[in-house]
Amino acid sequence: MTPRRFLAKVFRRIAYMIDHSLFDPAPSVVTQTAPAQAVVADDGFEPMSVPMRDNKLSGWFNEEQGELYTGFAIGPDDVVADIGCGTGIHARFCGDRGAHVIMVEANQAKLNVARARWAPDDPRVEAHLTQSNPLPITDGRCTRIVCNEVLEHVEDTATFLAELVRVGAPGARYLICVPAPFSERVLEHIAHPSYFEPPNHIRIIEPEEFRRMVTDAGLVVDATSSYGAYWSMYWWLWWCEQQDSLAARHPALDHLARAWNSLLDTPNGLTIKRALDRFIPKSQVIVAHKR
Repeated sequence: MTPRRFLAKVFRRIAYMIDHSLFDPAPSVVTQTAPAQAVVADDGFEPMSVPMRDNKLSGWFNEEQGELYTGFAIGPDDVVADIGCGTGIHARFCGDRGAHVIMVEANQAKLNVARARWAPDDPRVEAHLTQSNPLPITDGRCTRIVCNEVLEHVEDTATFLAELVRVGAPGARYLICVPAPFSERVLEHIAHPSYFEPPNHIRIIEPEEFRRMVTDAGLVVDATSSYGAYWSMYWWLWWCEQQDSLAARHPALDHLARAWNSLLDTPNGLTIKRALDRFIPKSQVIVAHKR
């Protein structure tokens, strides 16, 4: 197996493991492909419970407000296009708010997991295997468009964003995320070279460039933010040794989870988290709308 193919398989396995920890598992397709979970400690601590806690504190998956992310509410009248849906955790949250969901993904294995989060005959969900050029969605159909960490993989970002704009209805809202540059530049020094080769990340996007991409596509930026200091450190530590097994999980990752969880339990924990999310974020976010 080539290093590039190996790395792609590793990333898929890690995605399955993380998604399994964030939500109730999908049907058997998830449990068949997920690697062994981190061992629960004698004191009952589960390292993979930390991602959801941190993500919620960052503004994701707010059930009380019905927001997928801060300022991005989802309701039963929405038609949500999740472009590059991965294994479907964002789409499932939108579906649970009553929205009709259109999932688009280029990877068959991921799309299988995403689709398995719904009953086979559920009319509220559509699933499309495609490279997204063009999107298999009619003009102006969607009221919400989610695109989470896809642009860094795309060769022609202008054409891709034009497709996102095309499928949005007037007033449609957009949630677009890309990796933050500082975290990516650390990975340039420690990750396998194929991390920055197709089909993985082919560009590092600066905040000014990210905003310009979105506005040049004709969208109006409503808010910008960043999050994911925990995930920056997670990925840096993930490369602490040669990954020679798809199921490998170094103890350093579990130590990080325990330390981060303990930090969040302290009186000043949330303040420190927010400062770190600002200065060493894993991801940058734009919420925008179509005129």
